[in-house]
Amino acid sequence: MVKKIRLLGMVIDNFSLHEEMQIGEGFYNRSEMNIIRTVSMKMLGMAADLRAVRDGIGQADLLIIGDKEILTEAGIYSGQRLREAAGHGFMQEYFAHMCRNGRRVFLVANVRQELELLQDYLRSAYETMWIVGCYAIEDCGGEYDSMINEINAAMPDALVSVVDSPKEDEFLLQAKAKISAKVWYSIGKQYREPYEKMSFLFRFRQLLHKGRFKSLIHHYDDEHQWERSRGQR
Repeated sequence: MVKKIRLLGMVIDNFSLHEEMQIGEGFYNRSEMNIIRTVSMKMLGMAADLRAVRDGIGQADLLIIGDKEILTEAGIYSGQRLREAAGHGFMQEYFAHMCRNGRRVFLVANVRQELELLQDYLRSAYETMWIVGCYAIEDCGGEYDSMINEINAAMPDALVSVVDSPKEDEFLLQAKAKISAKVWYSIGKQYREPYEKMSFLFRFRQLLHKGRFKSLIHHYDDEHQWERSRGQR
């Protein structure tokens, strides 16, 4: 199986679920914080326009594919990989391991309402998860030191983030080295999908992201094909 795929000039990990889990669990044995990021069609579309998002993807230590269309656009049609991406298999397994191994978890979101939604989900789906603190970025007013101090005071093993790009990218580029946790796991909004899939607005937005993503891929491929053919003349 191809372990790395390239789309829109970016290299994206394509490990099996077993390999992702081995890598993700191995991060707890390292001295520095490692970043796990869930990559969506929307995020890749933003990265095509915003350098901060592209840099944020580049600094991740493990990228998890969150939309099966990313795989199919890269020419990967393995039924198992498509199911893992569509079903968010890594998130489920990694959270289960957090509970089983007694990891101390700190939650981060853009706003308090998002924190409450995340807490409700985790309390329902992962009752034994050890949540030691939470923080909404809106409360720090752009001064990250207070947020970093609160995170470090709680002594978490891992942070679970639903902060949007490019805010998350900008924060991590400034604060990564100051955080004493072992793992920053960015799950995006995928945890809400089971509750939103029947919503017309959710399906409509997914169609928009899918259409824009495919358009960007094809435009990028056509542009680089033209450059290659021009260079051969």
